[in-house]
Amino acid sequence: MDLTANRQVGASLRLVVWRSRFVVAACCCGLAAWAVVAAVRPAPPPTLDVLVTAHDVTTGHTLTSDDVTTVPVPAALAPATLLRDPDEALGRTTVVDLAAGTPLSASVVRPGGPAGSAPPGTVVVAVRLTESGWLRPGDRIDLVATDDGGTRLARRAQVLPPAAEDPGAGTVDEPGARLLGVPDAGDSTGVTLVAVSPEEAPAVSASSGWGAIAPVLVP
Repeated sequence: MDLTANRQVGASLRLVVWRSRFVVAACCCGLAAWAVVAAVRPAPPPTLDVLVTAHDVTTGHTLTSDDVTTVPVPAALAPATLLRDPDEALGRTTVVDLAAGTPLSASVVRPGGPAGSAPPGTVVVAVRLTESGWLRPGDRIDLVATDDGGTRLARRAQVLPPAAEDPGAGTVDEPGARLLGVPDAGDSTGVTLVAVSPEEAPAVSASSGWGAIAPVLVP
């Protein structure tokens, strides 16, 4: 009886295998195809970690560790101008509004301080405006002398972030320079820092020392 039972079990197994031969063949073909694809698939492209903004950042903001993060990007798509080390960005000032996730480069952040926030080719002048509470860093304004018939002293001057501390009086055209146009040295209350062309700076400074200057917001 045992021999007969074993023969019946063996026959049943052979029947199951025979009926499943197409399924087994399909599985084998699938495994073979996966092995071929895995063998010819190229390796993932190399990546680099680059600095991006962790959230929206406004013009004139001094970057801190909470403002930046790193993300991997394909090395072939990462220009050499992108910043990679957080220490390269900390303490720098943004020159435009930046949305969250914007890659950071030398074109959108400058060294800290008033001079670092000014566009290339400009100098920084400290002026007392007739009204300035509605201005924000990054705004473009024309400067008009109100005491001599409305003479336009500067066109499209850029409003800069306020200095962290009062440096006195003088010209800001390099780090550590002093502010130009503050009537009372040692008192920067109500002073607005603006970036103007070197040709416009003397007239703006002189007018700020003895007259009133009005800002005109321009596009």
